[in-house]
Amino acid sequence: MPAAFDWHQPVQVRFGAGCSRTIADELGDRPACVLAFAAAGPLGLRAPWTARLGPRLRGWIDVPDGLSTLALARTLAARLWPLLAADPDTVVVGLGGGSVLDLAKLLRARPLDADTPARATEAFEGVGAALRGSAAWPPHARAPLWLVPTTAGTGSEVTRWATLWDTDGELAVKRSFDEPWGHAERAFVDPVLSATAPPAVTRDSALDALGHALEALWNRHANPVSDALAVQAARLVVHHLSGVLRHPDDAAGREQLALAALQAGLAFAQTRTALAHALSYALTLEQGVPHGLAVAAWLPTTWELAVGREPRLDALLAQVFDVPAAAGAGALRRWLEALGVSAGAEAFGITDGAARLQAALASSRGRNFIGAPA
Repeated sequence: MPAAFDWHQPVQVRFGAGCSRTIADELGDRPACVLAFAAAGPLGLRAPWTARLGPRLRGWIDVPDGLSTLALARTLAARLWPLLAADPDTVVVGLGGGSVLDLAKLLRARPLDADTPARATEAFEGVGAALRGSAAWPPHARAPLWLVPTTAGTGSEVTRWATLWDTDGELAVKRSFDEPWGHAERAFVDPVLSATAPPAVTRDSALDALGHALEALWNRHANPVSDALAVQAARLVVHHLSGVLRHPDDAAGREQLALAALQAGLAFAQTRTALAHALSYALTLEQGVPHGLAVAAWLPTTWELAVGREPRLDALLAQVFDVPAAAGAGALRRWLEALGVSAGAEAFGITDGAARLQAALASSRGRNFIGAPA
């Protein structure tokens, strides 16, 4: 019999090709404001969305490419919060990759006094203080939030947390938005939208999904349901990513990657991430390595550390590449190299890997790893 466990997933999910086109109908008479990745216009997404939403569209706010920084969130707040103050029934729709969805999660919570651009900028300082842990969240109103991922990898549409990079100080720091009220109300996972992603984003997003799946497996908080989702997600990425990269118009393959990303998101929404993610953040901050690629750099090492910890885990890892768990790290390295991904942190000039590993094991994410000290 499996050990007892809890499961909480409040996000209503719709999956399927073209499902995002139903958003206009499902809004009814409610207004909407869209936070969208900046390329949505040039890629031809903005025009049909604008036409379908019509007068209900109260604002379309482009989110520049790059990290989801507090500085960017402050700029976007000055545009979004006055719109939400003018009509509290407005639904915030996040359309984009993980950075856009993470920003949307944060910005749907509007401080009550943020009703003009100037007051929004001032009020954002209270939000920044809450993220830094130096103050409580200011009194705020939370707008309904619907998330629409355009990459197959983030999982942000079904988790309650978001990553915000604090670049205001001398040293950049990763901040975590993690509140019980952080979930979106709805998620629309439309595999068609991932066709807008360039090859590097398609690859790195899928590597992020693979990282979520594996981190859910070698996690102290794993349970039988998260295990089943994570194994299936990992297998789908391994079997379909190379084909989609060779044939970007492979709709069936993109559908499988989108499903993998969703399954991995549902799994790590329960377990959280672990050691490979804890190790990855420095690569992103120090060298600007995309998140999925930074996680992938540490996955083979973490796999090796995970083998032999539990019979349950070894049996699950053996299913990912259909080889014994002890041979899986090698299979993972070869698979990554076939994708053109350097399978190790050494490729990024990391010479103090052992020290980084020990520090990561002591971090909040690292302690989730099944091999971390209790």
